Amino acid sequence: MNNQHILHITAVTEVGPEAQKCVRALLEYDQSIAADIPAEAFSVADRTITGISVEGNTVVLELSPEDASASTFHQGNPWEHTPTTLERASVTVRQCKSINASDGSEIAAPFAAENDILKQADQNDQVQNLIVDDFIQGEFEGLAYNLYIPKDLEPESTYPLVQFIHDAGPCGPDSRLTLAQGVGALVWARPEEQAKRKCFVLAPQFDGPPIVDDDWNVDPRLEMEKRLLDWVCETYPVDRKRLYTTGQSMGCMSSIVLNVRYPDLFAASFLVAGQWDERQIGGLEKQNLWMINSMGDAKAFPVMNQMACEMESKGAKVARKLIDARASEEEMAGIAKTLIATGANVIYTPYKIESVANGWSSRGGEHHVNTWKTAYNIEAIREWLFSNVKE
Repeated sequence: MNNQHILHITAVTEVGPEAQKCVRALLEYDQSIAADIPAEAFSVADRTITGISVEGNTVVLELSPEDASASTFHQGNPWEHTPTTLERASVTVRQCKSINASDGSEIAAPFAAENDILKQADQNDQVQNLIVDDFIQGEFEGLAYNLYIPKDLEPESTYPLVQFIHDAGPCGPDSRLTLAQGVGALVWARPEEQAKRKCFVLAPQFDGPPIVDDDWNVDPRLEMEKRLLDWVCETYPVDRKRLYTTGQSMGCMSSIVLNVRYPDLFAASFLVAGQWDERQIGGLEKQNLWMINSMGDAKAFPVMNQMACEMESKGAKVARKLIDARASEEEMAGIAKTLIATGANVIYTPYKIESVANGWSSRGGEHHVNTWKTAYNIEAIREWLFSNVKE
């Protein structure tokens, strides 16, 4: 380090609705730091510092997630053969002014010629990817996967498992893409979620072309994923009566196919912004499903409507309600309670079009992708999912 008092600099990432971003820099000094640090004491190249705090010998720089260079996840397009990529978080930090140690001594800023910024600044030597780093990566029959193993497992006990299958956008060779793209996989592994609903989380990562398409074709790799799920259940203390699947777009469609092919596999499914040919969903009417999309989604909305009618005609009890994507947690809890009280095994809650995106273009593409930016944060649905147990 150019700053001889800094031991380590850690770039910290978080994953939110807009994918993974670098949101924090931790500067570990060789001594305890006084709390009264002036705002102009530090700068970070191409980043906006929104807050400074001190934790012992560590200075915490909060960075704006709105910065153009905040993102580490870069969306590709599998249909145009442009890969989705995930870069290592990077921050270049400069101590611009002197700060005080807790004992009152001064820690001067590194001296260098005014035009030699590189000698005044330091690059991070460590990275902390919140929640993402809690998953282990592996490979099964050539299929990459991420697995969250809950902490403090009790001997002789078994635990639920949530499977998340990503959409087509993150298809690529880096196994962590499905974790970095949004909260669909990570929400189940958050510490506060695990405290309420301890579970395994399995998130496969597909490379190459999508595994399903809008012409109802299914790639053989979906069966490979099913074998991966079976292997995880055999290898770890998983309760097979509490297996759950969820996914968005391609992942939703894949979950539907798995439900049709293996009707006794899942206790319940959360289907987000996807669809399947209503003529090919026999048996789905007996499953426990919560389906969600946007009324502005030109594909998912009309076809999920048809699916709901088809399942209803075959004996499913379907509860429907238009909901607002901006509704509070309390409002959603009340809506969920009312819908669950109907005894329906299929719950269908399309988002009102005006609550998901401004306008309608690209055949509703913005409504499609914006659906899963809020859907997985609805705790009432996560709670409903875990309330279902296979007999």
